[in-house]
Amino acid sequence: HVPWTGTRVTTPGVSAASSRVAVETEVRNDRAAPAAATLRTWVIDDAGKRVAALPDRIVQVAPGETVTATQESPAIPRPRLWSPENPALYRAITSVVVDGRERDRFETEFGFRWFAWTADRGFFLNGKHRYFKGANLHQDQAGWGDAVSNTAMERDLKTMKDAGFDFIRGSHYPHDPHFAETTDRMGLLFLSEAAFWGTGGPRRADVPWTSSAYPIDSRNWAAFDANVKQQLTEMIRINRNHPSIVVWGMDNEVFFSAAEVMPQVRRLLKEMVALTHRLDPTRPAAIDGAQRGEIDKLGDIAGYNGDGAYLFPDPGIANFAAEYGSVTRDGHNSYAPDYLELEQTPGATPGDPESWRLPWRSGEVIWAGFDHGSIAGRDYGSLGLVDYQRLPKKGYYWYRNAYAKVPPPAWPQPGTAAALRLTSSAPAAALSHRHC
Repeated sequence: HVPWTGTRVTTPGVSAASSRVAVETEVRNDRAAPAAATLRTWVIDDAGKRVAALPDRIVQVAPGETVTATQESPAIPRPRLWSPENPALYRAITSVVVDGRERDRFETEFGFRWFAWTADRGFFLNGKHRYFKGANLHQDQAGWGDAVSNTAMERDLKTMKDAGFDFIRGSHYPHDPHFAETTDRMGLLFLSEAAFWGTGGPRRADVPWTSSAYPIDSRNWAAFDANVKQQLTEMIRINRNHPSIVVWGMDNEVFFSAAEVMPQVRRLLKEMVALTHRLDPTRPAAIDGAQRGEIDKLGDIAGYNGDGAYLFPDPGIANFAAEYGSVTRDGHNSYAPDYLELEQTPGATPGDPESWRLPWRSGEVIWAGFDHGSIAGRDYGSLGLVDYQRLPKKGYYWYRNAYAKVPPPAWPQPGTAAALRLTSSAPAAALSHRHC
Protein backbone atom coordinates (compact mmCIF):
# COMPACT_ATOMS: atom_id res chain seq x y z
CA HIS A 1 0.00 0.00 0.00
CA VAL A 2 0.93 3.66 -0.25
CA PRO A 3 1.39 5.26 3.21
CA TRP A 4 -0.36 8.52 4.05
CA THR A 5 1.56 11.42 2.45
CA GLY A 6 3.59 8.79 0.57
CA THR A 7 3.65 10.56 -2.79
CA ARG A 8 5.60 13.53 -4.07
CA VAL A 9 4.42 15.18 -7.29
CA THR A 10 6.50 17.72 -9.18
CA THR A 11 6.09 19.36 -12.58
CA PRO A 12 9.47 19.39 -14.39
CA GLY A 13 9.79 21.96 -17.17
CA VAL A 14 6.46 23.62 -16.38
CA SER A 15 5.49 26.49 -18.64
CA ALA A 16 2.34 27.80 -20.26
CA ALA A 17 3.15 25.65 -23.29
CA SER A 18 3.69 22.26 -21.62
CA SER A 19 4.83 20.38 -18.55
CA ARG A 20 5.76 16.90 -17.46
CA VAL A 21 4.55 15.27 -14.25
CA ALA A 22 6.97 13.33 -12.04
CA VAL A 23 5.55 11.16 -9.27
CA GLU A 24 7.59 9.55 -6.49
CA THR A 25 5.55 6.87 -4.71
CA GLU A 26 6.38 5.00 -1.52
CA VAL A 27 5.16 1.39 -1.46
CA ARG A 28 4.96 -0.37 1.89
CA ASN A 29 4.77 -4.17 2.30
CA ASP A 30 3.18 -5.19 5.61
CA ARG A 31 2.82 -8.82 4.53
CA ALA A 32 5.05 -11.70 5.66
CA ALA A 33 6.17 -12.52 2.11
CA PRO A 34 8.00 -10.41 -0.49
CA ALA A 35 5.88 -8.81 -3.18
CA ALA A 36 6.32 -7.56 -6.72
CA ALA A 37 4.12 -4.47 -7.04
CA THR A 38 3.20 -2.79 -10.30
CA LEU A 39 2.55 0.96 -10.08
CA ARG A 40 0.12 2.39 -12.61
CA THR A 41 -0.33 6.16 -12.49
CA TRP A 42 -2.37 8.54 -14.59
CA VAL A 43 -3.23 12.23 -14.38
CA ILE A 44 -6.74 13.68 -14.62
CA ASP A 45 -7.92 17.27 -14.70
CA ASP A 46 -10.63 18.80 -12.52
CA ALA A 47 -13.30 17.60 -14.95
CA GLY A 48 -12.13 14.00 -14.60
CA LYS A 49 -10.55 13.83 -18.05
CA ARG A 50 -7.37 11.77 -18.32
CA VAL A 51 -4.57 13.98 -19.64
CA ALA A 52 -1.55 11.68 -19.21
CA ALA A 53 -0.53 8.12 -18.39
CA LEU A 54 2.84 7.49 -16.77
CA PRO A 55 4.91 4.40 -17.65
CA ASP A 56 4.27 1.47 -15.31
CA ARG A 57 6.92 0.64 -12.72
CA ILE A 58 7.49 -2.74 -11.07
CA VAL A 59 9.14 -2.72 -7.63
CA GLN A 60 10.25 -5.59 -5.42
CA VAL A 61 9.29 -4.99 -1.79
CA ALA A 62 10.61 -7.17 1.01
CA PRO A 63 8.45 -7.91 4.08
CA GLY A 64 8.23 -4.90 6.38
CA GLU A 65 10.07 -2.67 3.92
CA THR A 66 9.16 0.54 2.07
CA VAL A 67 10.56 1.36 -1.35
CA THR A 68 10.21 4.45 -3.51
CA ALA A 69 9.47 4.33 -7.22
CA THR A 70 9.65 7.24 -9.68
CA GLN A 71 7.48 7.70 -12.76
CA GLU A 72 7.42 10.59 -15.22
CA SER A 73 4.85 11.47 -17.86
CA PRO A 74 5.38 12.67 -21.40
CA ALA A 75 4.90 16.40 -21.90
CA ILE A 76 1.34 17.56 -21.29
CA PRO A 77 0.44 20.38 -23.69
CA ARG A 78 -1.00 23.66 -22.40
CA PRO A 79 -1.72 22.73 -18.77
CA ARG A 80 -4.11 24.98 -16.91
CA LEU A 81 -1.90 26.98 -14.59
CA TRP A 82 -2.78 27.40 -10.92
CA SER A 83 -3.16 30.98 -9.68
CA PRO A 84 -5.37 32.89 -7.21
CA GLU A 85 -7.58 33.92 -10.13
CA ASN A 86 -7.69 30.40 -11.64
CA PRO A 87 -6.94 27.74 -8.98
CA ALA A 88 -6.84 24.86 -11.47
CA LEU A 89 -6.07 21.50 -9.86
CA TYR A 90 -5.18 18.07 -11.21
CA ARG A 91 -4.95 14.64 -9.61
CA ALA A 92 -2.37 11.91 -9.96
CA ILE A 93 -4.06 8.55 -9.37
CA THR A 94 -1.74 5.68 -8.50
CA SER A 95 -2.86 2.05 -8.47
CA VAL A 96 -0.77 -0.60 -6.69
CA VAL A 97 -1.25 -4.00 -8.31
CA VAL A 98 0.05 -7.25 -6.82
CA ASP A 99 -0.60 -10.66 -8.43
CA GLY A 100 -3.04 -9.07 -10.86
CA ARG A 101 -5.14 -7.51 -8.09
CA GLU A 102 -5.36 -3.85 -7.13
CA ARG A 103 -4.22 -3.65 -3.50
CA ASP A 104 -4.37 0.12 -3.09
CA ARG A 105 -5.35 3.28 -4.95
CA PHE A 106 -3.91 6.63 -3.90
CA GLU A 107 -4.92 10.08 -5.20
CA THR A 108 -2.68 13.15 -4.99
CA GLU A 109 -4.02 16.61 -5.79
CA PHE A 110 -1.53 19.05 -7.33
CA GLY A 111 -1.28 21.98 -9.70
CA PHE A 112 0.88 23.40 -12.46
CA ARG A 113 2.58 26.71 -11.63
CA TRP A 114 6.00 28.24 -11.20
CA PHE A 115 7.18 31.18 -9.16
CA ALA A 116 10.25 33.24 -8.30
CA TRP A 117 11.26 35.40 -5.35
CA THR A 118 13.80 38.07 -6.24
CA ALA A 119 15.73 40.63 -4.18
CA ASP A 120 15.32 43.51 -6.63
CA ARG A 121 12.14 42.83 -8.61
CA GLY A 122 9.82 41.19 -6.10
CA PHE A 123 7.65 38.08 -6.51
CA PHE A 124 6.59 36.44 -9.77
CA LEU A 125 3.89 33.81 -10.34
CA ASN A 126 3.74 32.03 -13.70
CA GLY A 127 6.13 34.58 -15.14
CA LYS A 128 4.06 37.62 -14.08
CA HIS A 129 5.00 40.10 -11.38
CA ARG A 130 2.66 39.98 -8.40
CA TYR A 131 2.77 42.19 -5.32
CA PHE A 132 0.78 40.09 -2.89
CA LYS A 133 -1.48 41.52 -0.17
CA GLY A 134 -2.07 39.03 2.58
CA ALA A 135 -3.16 38.31 6.13
CA ASN A 136 -1.71 36.40 9.07
CA LEU A 137 -4.05 33.68 10.30
CA HIS A 138 -3.97 31.73 13.51
CA GLN A 139 -6.05 28.57 13.41
CA ASP A 140 -7.93 28.81 16.72
CA GLN A 141 -11.46 30.09 17.20
CA ALA A 142 -13.59 31.17 20.16
CA GLY A 143 -15.15 28.23 21.99
CA TRP A 144 -13.11 25.66 20.05
CA GLY A 145 -9.52 26.64 20.64
CA ASP A 146 -7.44 24.73 18.08
CA ALA A 147 -10.04 21.97 17.61
CA VAL A 148 -11.56 23.68 14.58
CA SER A 149 -13.63 21.95 11.92
CA ASN A 150 -12.89 21.82 8.21
CA THR A 151 -15.90 24.03 7.58
CA ALA A 152 -14.57 26.63 10.02
CA MET A 153 -11.22 26.71 8.20
CA GLU A 154 -13.00 27.11 4.88
CA ARG A 155 -15.10 29.95 6.29
CA ASP A 156 -12.04 31.79 7.57
CA LEU A 157 -10.17 31.50 4.29
CA LYS A 158 -13.22 32.52 2.28
CA THR A 159 -13.61 35.57 4.51
CA MET A 160 -10.07 36.65 3.63
CA LYS A 161 -10.48 35.78 -0.05
CA ASP A 162 -13.74 37.78 -0.22
CA ALA A 163 -11.87 40.82 1.09
CA GLY A 164 -9.39 40.63 -1.80
CA PHE A 165 -6.42 39.18 0.07
CA ASP A 166 -4.39 36.72 -2.01
CA PHE A 167 -1.73 35.52 0.46
CA ILE A 168 -1.97 33.76 3.83
CA ARG A 169 0.79 33.37 6.39
CA GLY A 170 0.03 30.39 8.63
CA SER A 171 0.93 31.92 11.98
CA HIS A 172 3.01 30.46 13.66
CA TYR A 173 2.86 26.67 13.47
CA PRO A 174 1.85 24.00 10.96
CA HIS A 175 -1.89 24.21 10.35
CA ASP A 176 -4.26 21.30 9.85
CA PRO A 177 -3.76 19.54 6.47
CA HIS A 178 -7.19 20.72 5.33
CA PHE A 179 -6.00 24.32 5.56
CA ALA A 180 -3.61 23.91 2.61
CA GLU A 181 -6.18 21.86 0.71
CA THR A 182 -8.49 24.86 1.00
CA THR A 183 -5.90 27.46 -0.01
CA ASP A 184 -5.31 25.30 -3.10
CA ARG A 185 -8.98 25.18 -4.01
CA MET A 186 -9.84 28.79 -3.19
CA GLY A 187 -6.74 30.29 -4.78
CA LEU A 188 -4.70 31.76 -1.92
CA LEU A 189 -0.91 31.81 -1.86
CA PHE A 190 0.25 30.20 1.38
CA LEU A 191 3.30 30.41 3.63
CA SER A 192 3.31 27.34 5.87
CA GLU A 193 5.33 28.05 9.00
CA ALA A 194 7.21 25.81 11.44
CA ALA A 195 6.69 26.07 15.20
CA PHE A 196 9.98 27.74 16.23
CA TRP A 197 8.49 30.81 17.81
CA GLY A 198 9.47 33.57 20.20
CA THR A 199 7.07 35.59 22.36
CA GLY A 200 8.36 38.65 24.15
CA GLY A 201 11.39 36.92 25.66
CA PRO A 202 13.83 36.54 27.21
CA ARG A 203 12.22 35.80 30.56
CA ARG A 204 11.06 38.81 32.60
CA ALA A 205 9.86 38.41 36.17
CA ASP A 206 7.20 41.10 35.72
CA VAL A 207 5.75 39.56 32.54
CA PRO A 208 4.80 35.94 33.24
CA TRP A 209 4.30 34.89 29.61
CA THR A 210 7.79 35.82 28.43
CA SER A 211 10.45 33.20 27.82
CA SER A 212 13.53 32.64 25.70
CA ALA A 213 12.51 31.15 22.35
CA TYR A 214 15.55 28.89 22.50
CA PRO A 215 16.22 26.97 25.73
CA ILE A 216 18.87 28.43 28.01
CA ASP A 217 19.84 25.13 29.61
CA SER A 218 22.28 23.36 27.27
CA ARG A 219 20.99 19.99 28.48
CA ASN A 220 17.80 20.70 26.52
CA TRP A 221 19.41 21.78 23.26
CA ALA A 222 19.62 18.41 21.51
CA ALA A 223 16.02 17.45 22.29
CA PHE A 224 14.75 20.91 21.34
CA ASP A 225 16.62 20.87 18.00
CA ALA A 226 15.33 17.38 17.22
CA ASN A 227 11.74 18.39 17.95
CA VAL A 228 11.90 21.52 15.79
CA LYS A 229 13.40 19.56 12.89
CA GLN A 230 10.85 16.77 13.28
CA GLN A 231 7.96 19.26 13.06
CA LEU A 232 9.56 20.95 10.05
CA THR A 233 10.05 17.59 8.33
CA GLU A 234 6.47 16.53 8.99
CA MET A 235 5.09 19.88 7.81
CA ILE A 236 6.94 19.63 4.50
CA ARG A 237 6.08 15.98 3.94
CA ILE A 238 2.37 16.52 4.62
CA ASN A 239 2.06 19.68 2.51
CA ARG A 240 4.66 19.28 -0.25
CA ASN A 241 2.19 18.69 -3.10
CA HIS A 242 0.12 21.85 -2.59
CA PRO A 243 0.53 24.42 -5.38
CA SER A 244 -0.65 27.24 -3.13
CA ILE A 245 2.43 26.88 -0.91
CA VAL A 246 5.19 29.06 -2.37
CA VAL A 247 7.54 29.24 0.63
CA TRP A 248 8.28 27.40 3.87
CA GLY A 249 8.56 29.55 6.99
CA MET A 250 11.22 28.56 9.51
CA ASP A 251 10.18 30.61 12.53
CA ASN A 252 8.70 33.72 14.02
CA GLU A 253 10.68 36.30 16.00
CA VAL A 254 13.12 33.84 17.54
CA PHE A 255 15.40 36.78 18.35
CA PHE A 256 13.25 36.83 21.51
CA SER A 257 15.87 34.58 23.05
CA ALA A 258 18.41 35.11 25.80
CA ALA A 259 21.54 36.80 24.44
CA GLU A 260 23.78 33.91 25.44
CA VAL A 261 21.87 31.43 23.23
CA MET A 262 21.54 33.61 20.12
CA PRO A 263 24.48 31.74 18.49
CA GLN A 264 22.44 28.55 18.94
CA VAL A 265 19.40 30.24 17.41
CA ARG A 266 21.39 31.17 14.31
CA ARG A 267 22.90 27.70 14.07
CA LEU A 268 19.49 26.01 14.29
CA LEU A 269 17.99 28.34 11.68
CA LYS A 270 20.82 27.53 9.27
CA GLU A 271 20.27 23.82 9.85
CA MET A 272 16.53 24.21 9.28
CA VAL A 273 17.14 26.01 5.99
CA ALA A 274 19.54 23.27 4.85
CA LEU A 275 17.03 20.58 5.88
CA THR A 276 14.28 22.36 3.95
CA HIS A 277 16.42 22.49 0.83
CA ARG A 278 17.07 18.74 1.09
CA LEU A 279 13.44 17.84 1.69
CA ASP A 280 12.02 20.16 -0.96
CA PRO A 281 14.40 21.70 -3.52
CA THR A 282 11.44 23.35 -5.28
CA ARG A 283 10.59 25.95 -2.60
CA PRO A 284 12.63 28.55 -0.69
CA ALA A 285 12.98 28.86 3.08
CA ALA A 286 12.01 32.12 4.80
CA ILE A 287 13.24 33.53 8.09
CA ASP A 288 10.14 35.25 9.46
CA GLY A 289 10.10 37.91 12.13
CA ALA A 290 13.67 38.68 11.12
CA GLN A 291 13.98 42.30 12.20
CA ARG A 292 16.33 41.67 15.13
CA GLY A 293 19.18 39.35 16.01
CA GLU A 294 21.06 39.34 12.69
CA ILE A 295 19.00 36.43 11.36
CA ASP A 296 17.37 37.95 8.28
CA LYS A 297 19.91 36.66 5.77
CA LEU A 298 20.22 33.10 7.05
CA GLY A 299 17.57 31.84 4.59
CA ASP A 300 16.39 32.56 1.07
CA ILE A 301 13.75 35.14 2.05
CA ALA A 302 13.41 37.60 4.92
CA GLY A 303 10.01 38.30 6.45
CA TYR A 304 10.17 41.53 8.45
CA ASN A 305 7.57 42.14 11.16
CA GLY A 306 6.49 45.54 12.47
CA ASP A 307 9.21 48.15 12.34
CA GLY A 308 11.31 45.86 10.14
CA ALA A 309 9.24 47.22 7.26
CA TYR A 310 11.13 50.51 7.49
CA LEU A 311 14.34 49.46 9.25
CA PHE A 312 15.39 47.25 6.32
CA PRO A 313 14.72 49.09 3.05
CA ASP A 314 16.03 47.26 -0.02
CA PRO A 315 17.92 44.70 2.12
CA GLY A 316 19.59 42.82 -0.74
CA ILE A 317 17.57 39.63 -0.19
CA ALA A 318 14.09 38.60 -1.34
CA ASN A 319 11.77 39.99 1.33
CA PHE A 320 8.27 40.97 2.35
CA ALA A 321 6.49 42.73 5.21
CA ALA A 322 5.44 39.67 7.21
CA GLU A 323 3.39 41.65 9.77
CA TYR A 324 2.11 45.20 9.70
CA GLY A 325 -0.67 46.88 11.67
CA SER A 326 0.19 45.18 14.95
CA VAL A 327 0.42 48.57 16.64
CA THR A 328 -3.05 49.48 15.35
CA ARG A 329 -4.65 52.31 17.25
CA ASP A 330 -7.94 50.55 17.98
CA GLY A 331 -7.74 46.91 16.90
CA HIS A 332 -8.98 47.63 13.34
CA ASN A 333 -12.35 48.82 14.67
CA SER A 334 -12.32 52.00 12.55
CA TYR A 335 -13.22 52.19 8.89
CA ALA A 336 -9.63 52.94 7.90
CA PRO A 337 -6.44 51.07 7.03
CA ASP A 338 -3.66 50.41 9.53
CA TYR A 339 -0.66 50.62 7.22
CA LEU A 340 1.34 52.40 9.95
CA GLU A 341 4.78 50.75 9.67
CA LEU A 342 4.57 50.52 5.88
CA GLU A 343 3.96 54.26 5.66
CA GLN A 344 7.33 54.80 7.36
CA THR A 345 9.25 53.06 4.59
CA PRO A 346 11.97 55.54 3.56
CA GLY A 347 10.60 57.74 0.78
CA ALA A 348 6.99 56.63 1.28
CA THR A 349 4.05 59.02 1.42
CA PRO A 350 1.43 58.28 4.13
CA GLY A 351 -1.85 57.28 2.54
CA ASP A 352 -0.25 56.34 -0.80
CA PRO A 353 0.28 52.54 -0.91
CA GLU A 354 2.11 52.65 -4.22
CA SER A 355 4.86 54.70 -2.56
CA TRP A 356 5.91 51.75 -0.37
CA ARG A 357 5.05 48.91 -2.78
CA LEU A 358 8.53 49.13 -4.24
CA PRO A 359 10.23 46.74 -6.66
CA TRP A 360 12.40 45.12 -3.95
CA ARG A 361 9.44 44.27 -1.71
CA SER A 362 7.43 41.17 -2.65
CA GLY A 363 4.29 41.92 -0.65
CA GLU A 364 2.69 42.86 2.65
CA VAL A 365 0.79 40.78 5.21
CA ILE A 366 -1.46 42.40 7.80
CA TRP A 367 -1.53 41.44 11.47
CA ALA A 368 -4.00 39.87 11.63
CA GLY A 369 -6.94 38.36 9.82
CA PHE A 370 -8.77 37.28 12.97
CA ASP A 371 -8.62 37.80 16.71
CA HIS A 372 -7.08 34.82 18.46
CA GLY A 373 -6.38 33.35 21.87
CA SER A 374 -3.16 34.63 23.41
CA ILE A 375 -1.22 33.97 26.59
CA ALA A 376 -0.41 37.68 26.48
CA GLY A 377 -4.06 38.62 27.01
CA ARG A 378 -6.88 40.04 24.96
CA ASP A 379 -5.08 43.27 24.09
CA TYR A 380 -2.60 41.23 22.08
CA GLY A 381 -5.18 38.76 20.83
CA SER A 382 -7.66 41.37 19.59
CA LEU A 383 -5.73 42.77 16.62
CA GLY A 384 -7.70 41.00 13.90
CA LEU A 385 -9.82 42.46 11.13
CA VAL A 386 -12.48 39.96 12.27
CA ASP A 387 -13.25 39.27 15.93
CA TYR A 388 -12.87 35.97 17.79
CA GLN A 389 -16.53 35.08 17.13
CA ARG A 390 -15.95 35.72 13.39
CA LEU A 391 -17.85 39.01 13.16
CA PRO A 392 -16.04 41.48 10.85
CA LYS A 393 -14.86 44.79 12.28
CA LYS A 394 -15.08 48.04 10.36
CA GLY A 395 -11.44 47.71 9.32
CA TYR A 396 -12.29 44.50 7.45
CA TYR A 397 -14.83 46.36 5.34
CA TRP A 398 -12.26 49.04 4.51
CA TYR A 399 -9.85 46.46 3.09
CA ARG A 400 -12.66 44.63 1.30
CA ASN A 401 -13.69 47.88 -0.36
CA ALA A 402 -10.09 48.78 -1.27
CA TYR A 403 -9.02 45.34 -2.53
CA ALA A 404 -12.21 43.63 -3.72
CA LYS A 405 -14.20 46.79 -4.59
CA VAL A 406 -17.14 45.73 -2.42
CA PRO A 407 -18.81 48.73 -0.72
CA PRO A 408 -19.23 48.59 3.05
CA PRO A 409 -22.62 47.87 4.58
CA ALA A 410 -24.77 50.62 6.03
CA TRP A 411 -23.55 51.28 9.56
CA PRO A 412 -26.04 51.06 12.44
CA GLN A 413 -27.36 54.47 13.46
CA PRO A 414 -28.51 55.66 16.90
CA GLY A 415 -32.26 55.40 17.31
CA THR A 416 -35.04 55.96 19.80
CA ALA A 417 -36.24 53.00 21.84
CA ALA A 418 -39.93 52.33 21.13
CA ALA A 419 -40.85 48.93 22.56
CA LEU A 420 -39.44 45.63 23.74
CA ARG A 421 -41.31 42.43 22.93
CA LEU A 422 -40.32 39.13 24.55
CA THR A 423 -41.62 35.70 23.64
CA SER A 424 -41.00 32.31 25.22
CA SER A 425 -41.84 28.72 24.39
CA ALA A 426 -42.05 27.90 28.10
CA PRO A 427 -45.51 27.83 29.76
CA ALA A 428 -44.29 30.43 32.25
CA ALA A 429 -41.43 32.87 32.30
CA ALA A 430 -40.09 35.33 34.86
CA LEU A 431 -38.66 38.71 33.92
CA SER A 432 -36.39 40.68 36.17
CA HIS A 433 -35.24 44.24 35.58
CA ARG A 434 -32.24 45.99 37.04
CA HIS A 435 -31.23 49.63 36.70
CA CYS A 436 -27.58 50.05 35.70
